[in-house]
Amino acid sequence: MTEAQSSPDLALLALCTILQSFDRDLLLALSDTTEQAVDLLLASDLVIPHKGSKDQYFLQKNVQRAIHSRLRTERPQDEIALHTRAFRYFLQRMRHADPADEQRCFVHLGELRDLLTENREWHTIADLVAAARAADPQQTRHHHLLGLYEGFVAVRTLDYARGEALLLDLLSRPDLDADVRVRVLHALGIVHWVQTHYARALSYCQQFYELAHAIGDRVYEGGGLLNMGLIYHETGYYDQALDLFMRSLQIFQEMDDSYREARALWHVGLAAMQLGRWDVAERHFDLAIERYRSLSIDAPLANLYWCRGSLSHLLGDEVASEVAYRQGLAIAQSAEHGHPKAALDNWLYLGLLYQTQSRWQAALDCYDHAARLAQQLNNQHLLALTLYRRGNVFQHQGQRDDALQSYRDAIDLIENLRGATEDEMIKIGLLGTTQQVYEAMVLLCLACERPVEAFEYVERARSRAFLDTLTRKSPDLYDAVAQAVATMPEIQSRLPADALLVEYFTTGVVPRGEHLLNKLPLSNTRLREQLLLPPHVLIFAIAREQVEVYQAALDPNTLRPLPNDPGPGRRLLHGRMLPQLYERLIAPISQLLAGRTLLYLIPHGPLHYVPFQALRSTNGSWLIDNLMLARAPSATILLRNCLGRHPSRAKRVVALGYNDQGDAALLHAEAEARSVAQLLDGEAWTGSAPKSRLLLEQGREMRWLHVACHAVFKPGDPLDSELRLGAGDALSARTIIGELDLGVDLVALSACTSGLSQVVSGDELRGLQRAFLYAGAPTVVCTLWEAADLVTRFVMERFYTDLRDGRPVA
Repeated sequence: MTEAQSSPDLALLALCTILQSFDRDLLLALSDTTEQAVDLLLASDLVIPHKGSKDQYFLQKNVQRAIHSRLRTERPQDEIALHTRAFRYFLQRMRHADPADEQRCFVHLGELRDLLTENREWHTIADLVAAARAADPQQTRHHHLLGLYEGFVAVRTLDYARGEALLLDLLSRPDLDADVRVRVLHALGIVHWVQTHYARALSYCQQFYELAHAIGDRVYEGGGLLNMGLIYHETGYYDQALDLFMRSLQIFQEMDDSYREARALWHVGLAAMQLGRWDVAERHFDLAIERYRSLSIDAPLANLYWCRGSLSHLLGDEVASEVAYRQGLAIAQSAEHGHPKAALDNWLYLGLLYQTQSRWQAALDCYDHAARLAQQLNNQHLLALTLYRRGNVFQHQGQRDDALQSYRDAIDLIENLRGATEDEMIKIGLLGTTQQVYEAMVLLCLACERPVEAFEYVERARSRAFLDTLTRKSPDLYDAVAQAVATMPEIQSRLPADALLVEYFTTGVVPRGEHLLNKLPLSNTRLREQLLLPPHVLIFAIAREQVEVYQAALDPNTLRPLPNDPGPGRRLLHGRMLPQLYERLIAPISQLLAGRTLLYLIPHGPLHYVPFQALRSTNGSWLIDNLMLARAPSATILLRNCLGRHPSRAKRVVALGYNDQGDAALLHAEAEARSVAQLLDGEAWTGSAPKSRLLLEQGREMRWLHVACHAVFKPGDPLDSELRLGAGDALSARTIIGELDLGVDLVALSACTSGLSQVVSGDELRGLQRAFLYAGAPTVVCTLWEAADLVTRFVMERFYTDLRDGRPVA
């Protein structure tokens, strides 16, 4: 016997691999080989007999792994063909009501569903599922699987309503097996993700990840990480996305799952590109392309060519960029591998490429294609960005009315998305990815001499996630107001005659840290001009009788704090900075300050770190010499949540004080609390005993709340910033938001850096200020920097003496 005759061929071993268990008759029925070859294999040491049956065999585990790996890398289409052959064979046999044959038929159907998904062959999956249903399976589990596959195909073919209905029906069934429930939750996550319902998508992804982890389903555990990463990526949290993608990649590499490893490689590259890590992105894109090509899977290459096109464009190689986008479109629009989302991405970014080349009509044609696909997919996020880009082109062509309309339409879509997104963190990230749309609209309105409309979009751009949470918590505050945000006429009608409201708005602020905007090559000027708006600080000064708009001679990027700076804005206190900031931010409105006693300040972006109370002019006069100052996150929040609140009906005044322990111990915090309580005939809660639980329980009963203690600002996680109220008793901003309900008129935080916040996308402030405003305080007194506690005690005693005598808080 020759060596060739003595060694089983790869085709027979591949069949054994996909069957997992087999007997002589099954191998002869499903293979094209001879009886002699089958007998040779069964007599070899490559197989082991099944312990429960002398006629059943398995491949040795190491042989099965080696053959499976070889099959996927060398002959991936053969794997699909073999599963299809086995599926058809057992499908015929299950018609005779053999439970074992039905079980094996569905094993192969599940494998085919996974393999065909990689190539996006939705109609082939639908045909296989229909054939299985026609065979009338007897097991409840198999009917559940068919419902899952039908729902999955409906979603992937854009029939979202039918797909979601099928999946929700399955989810409601108490007899649904845990592993099937994981897959249903996964599919529901996709339903909402593709329609940009990010909060609901994330909720489903977290559920299926946790369930997969609990039952040891590594495939869906890795898939859960990957899908959560995709949501974070699309909403601008690239660091979190990269971490999730890397964890997913590790799982698939440990499983030696080439298909899913390729997908994870692709997304690691995508997140790395957004962070400006060009080499990491390129390496992972190349590995993903190599892996997909080795597997003979072409459909995902449409996405990867888009990635390559984007990377080439960012690095300034416009020729390579266009070639890659065209390659991606050829696959994404093919009859065999058509994928509307991949085509949408390629059209949108090809349009941006043409826009950077001033090929205006070609860019508009691309955006038209992208808009149609976004509407087809019901992807409002990308439709909004497409409309924004169209508006850019119209503006460059001098078609201002068309540009204004495109920006309006884009913002309406963004706000529809915002309204449908309940998770605050996701909402903040989503609005951050679209902030530039508002900036462009404000600048264009001012260029068209429409200051009232410009101001409306200034208000619509800022603190909207916070405003939405306030609205949900206290809808009665907003029932009487028809407008979504405060308008300029509304503000003017409610301002006292002696008050001035100054609202700042920044454009062109580049994010600190790792971000592709910071890593763009300086030579790539054409793309830089399209991705970055010019840096401006706009000043809207509103009095009861007049409105003025100015542009400050200041680049807001110069005020940005360093990432994770524990004292952002502290450097602005240096002597020379204070007069310079006064000249740029206050001097332009100085003529409007004459006769005013109250100045409401609404900072924006990096201006939140400016110590306005410390500003002084070049002649040495301080801004606060003749003015009361009050700050707010937005004019809307000021009018409706702060000034629009009815006075508290509560009577109690509570002063909390804790000196803390060790080297950082204060000397006068507890004495300050006792002094304030004595001044106001209130209660003093002092000493090392825990106080936060009492505060959470009794907050509704308080009219004034004073807190004297250490505050800790945590720039890495601002909602973890805390007040230290007792030994081992720290009250975080996150707990305040989640559990504290106040009925107060005033909260005074006599604690160092208690007024610091992290300013994140959408002009959202995250820290103790936000927490107490959300908890129900219309007015919060707090500090931007450190202060000696003896001085603080004297200041607060004077403050409460004046407050008791009727002077306003400001």
